[in-house]
Amino acid sequence: MEEFKPRKKERGGYKKNAMWLSTIHHDQPMKPLDRAIFWIEFVMRHKGAKHLRPLAHNLTWYLYHSLDVIGFLLACVAAMAFLSIKSFLFIYQKFVTMGKKMKNE
Repeated sequence: MEEFKPRKKERGGYKKNAMWLSTIHHDQPMKPLDRAIFWIEFVMRHKGAKHLRPLAHNLTWYLYHSLDVIGFLLACVAAMAFLSIKSFLFIYQKFVTMGKKMKNE
C-alpha cells in the first residue's frame, strides 16, 4: 500500500491526492445501504442482539460515571492537604516557640 505524501510543488497534486484518498475510502465490499439492511435484519433475527450490547449497560449508575474513583481521588487529595497543613502548622509552631525562647534568653 502506498503511503500518503503531500505534494506541494506539483501542479494538481492536491486534487490527485484527494482523488486517491477518495478511492481508498470508497473501496468497500458492499454498499452502505446493503450493510445497514444486513444489520437491521441481523438484529431482528436475533431478537435485539443482546450479545452485541455494550457491557456498560450492566453497570450501576455510580460505576458508570466512575464516582467511586472520583471519590477515592478526592479523599486522597483531602488527606494530602490535611497532612500538609498539619505539618506546616507544626513546623511553624516550632519556629515560633524557638523564636520566643531566643528572645527570653
